[in-house]
Amino acid sequence: MNKVLVGLIAGAVLGAVDGASAWFTPAVRAQILFIIAASTVKGIIGGVAAGWFARKVQSVPAGIAFGFAVGLVLAFLVAMQPEPDGTHYWIEIMLPGSVLGGVVGWATQRYGRPASRSAQTAVVTMLVLALVGVNANAADGITAAQAFEKMKALDGTWSGHIMTPDGPVATVSYRVTAGGSTVMETMFAGQPHEMITMYVFDGKTIEATHYCVAQNQPVMRFNAEKSSANELVFDFVRVTGKAGEHMHDARIRFGENGRVETNWESSEKSSPTKKFFLARAQ
Repeated sequence: MNKVLVGLIAGAVLGAVDGASAWFTPAVRAQILFIIAASTVKGIIGGVAAGWFARKVQSVPAGIAFGFAVGLVLAFLVAMQPEPDGTHYWIEIMLPGSVLGGVVGWATQRYGRPASRSAQTAVVTMLVLALVGVNANAADGITAAQAFEKMKALDGTWSGHIMTPDGPVATVSYRVTAGGSTVMETMFAGQPHEMITMYVFDGKTIEATHYCVAQNQPVMRFNAEKSSANELVFDFVRVTGKAGEHMHDARIRFGENGRVETNWESSEKSSPTKKFFLARAQ
């Protein structure tokens, strides 16, 4: 097997393993699929670079040193990107990234053979496809921390209509409280049917507890896999309080011109979706 292909395969496999180790860091566990994909691509880039170096320099120590250096640089570029709360994971990313780069550098020197032109073309094609794939995933995905930042940005009073874009008038307010860890949503403030939803971010996920006029309290949890940058999805977890119909699922959609639409699904499938079409009040 040629040196570049050895580097690509070794980098991809070890990169995926490196990304999967993020499971042991609870704060980023919700992002595990994206982390694995990004780490795999990082490994592929480092592996191809190590394979290219192995074709130019026939030296195992030099190959290990080069792979270590490339892995360190790539890991640094990833680690320097902070989480939404400003946290950096320097050691957790850079240490395994550089070590695995050295392992890939060794593998290309030890097991690789010179590459043919067709093999080089195939490697470049695979690399481009991998980069396109991870970029598409990054564009669509959103973490719980990022989702909560979008929730906090709703702070203020919103007005609009319910059920349909020209339905009855409604007012909804959002207020960031509890040291920035909670967003309180108030519907129909001051009315007999006033309701409150508390969105709480615990560093891992977001839980929404809806205090309903039906005198029950359904709890919903943010679903990162179903969500995107334009739509946050909350799935039912449990309910307390008065038995009977309750809110079961919720979605918050961020539309054009700063508009927001919230959808509330009932536990009774025959009940219509409660929709709010909102714009920030002037």
